[in-house]
Amino acid sequence: FKEKEIGVQVNGKLRASISISVDEDEESMKEKALACENVKRHIMDKEIVKVIVIKGKIVNIVVK
Repeated sequence: FKEKEIGVQVNGKLRASISISVDEDEESMKEKALACENVKRHIMDKEIVKVIVIKGKIVNIVVK
């Protein structure tokens, strides 16, 4: 299997990148993205409105 790096955005700004396998499902991509330290720092004390996962490309977390 192959691995690739994808970006994790918080409100449209790139905050981290995670390594995923090419056939990874959206739920585990979301979990990995939310586990990143830099992402945690930008979403703490905020409400997560939605998490958009574009399979194999990017995870975008919308907070307010």
